[in-house]
Amino acid sequence: MSMKRYMKEILLAIALLGIIVILYLFSSYSNFSTTFLSGPTLVLILIILFAIFCYLLVWFLRGNGSNKYQEKIQQSLFDNNDTVYLLFDARLKNIIYMTDNLFSVLEIPQDHLSANQVVENFLETPIIQNVMREWKRNEEFVSPMVSYHHPSYHSPKWFRIRIYPRQEKKERTYIMILSDATKEHDQQHLLVTQASDIKMREQQLNQITAIAYDLEWDVDLNTGVLRSRNLKENVAYFGEEQNGEYSDILPKLVHEYVYLEDQEQVISALLWSNLNELIEQNQLEPLTIRYRLDNKAKQVWLESTVFFVVNKRENHATILTKNVTADAEYMRKQNLLLQNALNDAEKANKEMSEFLRIMSHEIRTPMNAIIGLSESALMEDIPKMAREDLENINSASNNLLQVIDGLLDLSKVEQGTINLEEREYNVPNLFQDVEGIVHEWIGAKEIEFIPKIDTSIPKSLFGDATKINRILLNVLDNAVKFTDRGKIILEARSQRESRSRIKLIITIEDTGIGMDQEALDHLFDSKSGKGLTITKQLIDVLKGSLSVESIVGKGSIFTITISQQIRDEKELGIVAPHQKTTKTLLSFKATGKSILVIDDNNLNLKVATRLLEPYDVTVTTVQSGKQGIDLVGNGAKYDLVLLDQMMPEMDGVTTLHHLKNLPGFDTPVVVLTADAIVGKKEEYLSEGFDDFLSKPINTTELYKLMKKYLKK
Repeated sequence: MSMKRYMKEILLAIALLGIIVILYLFSSYSNFSTTFLSGPTLVLILIILFAIFCYLLVWFLRGNGSNKYQEKIQQSLFDNNDTVYLLFDARLKNIIYMTDNLFSVLEIPQDHLSANQVVENFLETPIIQNVMREWKRNEEFVSPMVSYHHPSYHSPKWFRIRIYPRQEKKERTYIMILSDATKEHDQQHLLVTQASDIKMREQQLNQITAIAYDLEWDVDLNTGVLRSRNLKENVAYFGEEQNGEYSDILPKLVHEYVYLEDQEQVISALLWSNLNELIEQNQLEPLTIRYRLDNKAKQVWLESTVFFVVNKRENHATILTKNVTADAEYMRKQNLLLQNALNDAEKANKEMSEFLRIMSHEIRTPMNAIIGLSESALMEDIPKMAREDLENINSASNNLLQVIDGLLDLSKVEQGTINLEEREYNVPNLFQDVEGIVHEWIGAKEIEFIPKIDTSIPKSLFGDATKINRILLNVLDNAVKFTDRGKIILEARSQRESRSRIKLIITIEDTGIGMDQEALDHLFDSKSGKGLTITKQLIDVLKGSLSVESIVGKGSIFTITISQQIRDEKELGIVAPHQKTTKTLLSFKATGKSILVIDDNNLNLKVATRLLEPYDVTVTTVQSGKQGIDLVGNGAKYDLVLLDQMMPEMDGVTTLHHLKNLPGFDTPVVVLTADAIVGKKEEYLSEGFDDFLSKPINTTELYKLMKKYLKK
């Protein structure tokens, strides 16, 4: 009870007590006497004042006792969030005060019923009425859970009522608490249901055990006692039922009935000490072993499964055994089928790889002639119209090569043979190359290509630039195809991930026809017609992400995010815009140097010769590996050998090994191949080639090789 609240009563009691003491002392030590304060009168006044003091004391103590539930009420206020609090007048039988959260706690709309009526409905519930008849009004009252239904509920809610009596002066009031008990009810219901389910499942388990298994061993891991039970008539793999010390019975039965080669694994797995150790380590998953019986007539396979039961201090292991001879035979046949299927898949994979290798060679070989001869001709002084035609041929050939490489990449992804080829690359070159190709694709279309490259991107990064280039070109090709007019914006920026890594974020936005949600859902399907299947696959290989936003009639936005390692912190600055210029030859004079070119295709020999002429070298060409070996074997000296890989009778690798075996041969040998399958470069270098040059021959790559091996 609050002392401040009853300060007046306390002061009055103290004052009365003081008056009594003063009068007593006055009567005892004073000769003062009047008619009014004569002896009997004074005594009477003292008695009356003392009686009033006693009454106030009793009232105070009763008032303090009547609020003994106040602590519980306060605790309830802290503990219950979804609770309604009411102050109820017992004499007038009406609600004096109620918190304004009744309808939110009940989760019902405030309809025609008032809050008072809702509470009265609760109190008039038969179950509440029954228990309240037994309630002693001066004690705490706690009702059972009461179900409350409302049309807005999907299922009934449950509530509980608590009443705490309090008495102050002549008033007798109750504090009533209405709280949501739905969660408590559901938990109790779940426990009851689970208990019922456990009994039912125990019965089902016993039935299943009797049907599915032939033998049961129950091992008390605390006492080490075994109780065995044969579950089926005329089925006794280990003889009669056994009861006794598990550690003694187990080795005896195993040595008598289990196949000699399997005895050790059975004893080791089922040892009493091993089972106890698994429980101590809390490894309670079922333990299964398969073994054979020592049966001379036929091979019988058994399977024993250990189930652990840990309950307080009682630890049990139930070992159930069944005959799996038919399963073992079935699994043997299935394993054989699986192995055959794996062998067939591996064979098919090898055949597909070989097919890709051949296709790459067969397609890229004529492309080498078209691109190589057109580039060589463009470096000559030719009429304007012829130059334009050759430039168109060269551009179309490079575009076709992009399509072919995309198809080969898709096949490699489907086989799972595509790998990362990470190396340091120049970021400005990446975007300049892409811009140049996009301008070729746009051609006469009324499309403005706008590159926005953030100048703060590091100039040099480490990653698979080839795949990033392929991803950008695939998305940009899609943008050009589905945009008739307007603009295509390529925006690139970087975001620092760590001290040595950035997140390269590239956005490609177009004003094309756009896509609806259904088209977006199937955008990366092989049948979508958008050609973006390989793009998503390449993004996954790079462990990046690709998101798409699109509005029909407005256009699409592709956002590509790839993590890259920083090699040069210097910012790339402003990337020079693409300018269509006449091709110029990168070359230098290597007068006096000689090069041997070995290729079975006359057109490829012509292309190689034309591309090598500006270097002023002596070029010798032969059409087979044997001819090249004979030339070198007869004393011919060369400064560089360009050796084609795919040739009849003797391929490039075989030719290389023969050349390496010739006395004194130390000439650099570069493999010249149309085999563009990922990983082939590393394979050729491991065979002993000094370098790798793919077809169609790129004049820039050729220049790098010539500079590396011939320039002094």
